[in-house]
Amino acid sequence: MSSSRHLVITLLLGVLLAACQPRVATSFWRIGTPADSLREGYAVLYEGAKMRHCYPINEWRTTDEKEDVYHSLHHHGVAVESELMAYRIYFDKKQTIDPYCKKKPQLELAHSYWYPNDSLLAEGYGDDILRVSGTVGVGSVKYWNGKKHVHIEPVAERSQRIVSKKKNEATIEVAVKGWIVPTANSQELTADMSTRYTMHAGHRDMRCDVSLSEPVEGLCTGVQTIPAKGENLQSSIFNLQLPNGVLLASWGTDWPVNDSAKYAKETVGLAVFIPYPYAGDIVRDKQNLLCLLKGSTPHFYLTCCGATKENHPVARTAEEWLTYLRRWAKHLR
Repeated sequence: MSSSRHLVITLLLGVLLAACQPRVATSFWRIGTPADSLREGYAVLYEGAKMRHCYPINEWRTTDEKEDVYHSLHHHGVAVESELMAYRIYFDKKQTIDPYCKKKPQLELAHSYWYPNDSLLAEGYGDDILRVSGTVGVGSVKYWNGKKHVHIEPVAERSQRIVSKKKNEATIEVAVKGWIVPTANSQELTADMSTRYTMHAGHRDMRCDVSLSEPVEGLCTGVQTIPAKGENLQSSIFNLQLPNGVLLASWGTDWPVNDSAKYAKETVGLAVFIPYPYAGDIVRDKQNLLCLLKGSTPHFYLTCCGATKENHPVARTAEEWLTYLRRWAKHLR
């Protein structure tokens, strides 16, 4: 076989193999002990210098609100990624969505497990880009008590699971049962709620489908405001009424984690789009811009941009972020 023909066949095989590779992935790891080394998929993972004995799971549920599931899971909850972005959801009363941004398009969580070490960072891996703290983050489902957002508690049961995982699409779910809703009129209301987040290959956004056992007035989602710390830096927040729905967005700069010695400030854009049939009043507290959700099966969309993390970001300024978002939301229903 000639060298040129061999080269062509090699290139074709490479293309075919690449086409067969997954372009979305999920990550869900329980922290165990060395005794779990015989479990399928067992691995030694790290969060900074912390070594952990972990094994993959597809689901976790608890009926004990005092059980510290958050610290029993590596990266603290279920995660999903495409080549462009990754999101994790905290397994606790906050249920907050936290974004992880890619420098270049690739799947990373099977190697970084959300916490890339110095070697991976040197290879161009992405990282956590946002300090969400007690906020709504981007697209988390919360409850509006008339003055501020509050977390989903108390509940009789809390769970997370990987619903489905295909080459080009993955869905994860956060659910609660027996949620005692803190209604403004003090009337007792108990509801079950599940929220499914679906991510597609080649996308930085997710679709979010909420299912309630009955409508809950005060259910909300939105975006956090991003603190700007430093000279000539400003946070921006936007509320746009588009022809097909409500667009809430923020743009700003902040430290992504408390370790300001190792990490640089990140400029981040966040956005949530709610189609009109499910969009209620717009409300705001000190840290969040929120939209009340209507109906027992509302859905919405969330997205994120890492302006300083990505090699080729979709936006570098708040104005460019709004331009991108108008195009993004135009065909969402």
